[in-house]
Amino acid sequence: MNNLQNKSALITGASSGIGKAMALSLCQKGCELYLVARREDRLKQVQEEILALNPQSKVHLIASDVNATDLSKKIAQTSNEKIDILINNAGLALGREKVEASKLADWDAMISTNITANFKLVHLVLPWMLKNGAGDIINLCSVAGHYTYSGGAVYCATKHAIKAFTRVLREETCGKNIRVMQISPGMVDTEFSSVRFKGDMKSADAVYANMTPLHGEDIARMMTFMLEQPRHVVIDEIITMPTDQGSPTTISRKST
Repeated sequence: MNNLQNKSALITGASSGIGKAMALSLCQKGCELYLVARREDRLKQVQEEILALNPQSKVHLIASDVNATDLSKKIAQTSNEKIDILINNAGLALGREKVEASKLADWDAMISTNITANFKLVHLVLPWMLKNGAGDIINLCSVAGHYTYSGGAVYCATKHAIKAFTRVLREETCGKNIRVMQISPGMVDTEFSSVRFKGDMKSADAVYANMTPLHGEDIARMMTFMLEQPRHVVIDEIITMPTDQGSPTTISRKST
């Protein structure tokens, strides 16, 4: 198995959900963590939980939006340009309106966060990985990168873009000891839906009503499995959904 002890891992969107769960998972594997998220108070809470699990953990907090122009500089300075693992997790969906009724500001936010920021982080750390002779990149995609659904045009488009970018990156880094992987979850009970519905908790809670969704810990467990495979093994992609989900729009809900 690939030993993660003392590997440096950069995780975006690390203050909650999948990012937080991955930070907690990798701290127990002995990784040095570089955690990026907008909410500094939440990052500090994650740091406290990490140190409670593993008091020897090295945790570096970078309180920043992934779209911030100075993020690359902060990461380079904090990490001394050495990142072994990139978990490109930050992303969001906004709204469920059809194209003609959707808001251009929501489009811009999804494109900049899900596509541009994701790609820029790879552009930042990949040269460091190539210089060091090894590296692992996991891009968080979605079943929306494989299927489409009404009311999700731009979100689905961003996830299709991530899938295409990841595939090309696999080709370009082949033979260079860089493992490029992606995971494409279905319904995961995180802050995703509350963000999508802009704080409308009634709508957000209805997404997961009367069914059992995945949780951040489920996705973190799978990503850790991907990273721990021997270096000659690449788990190219994991597509995962809850048992109660058959497709983005096919959900089995228990009667109340």
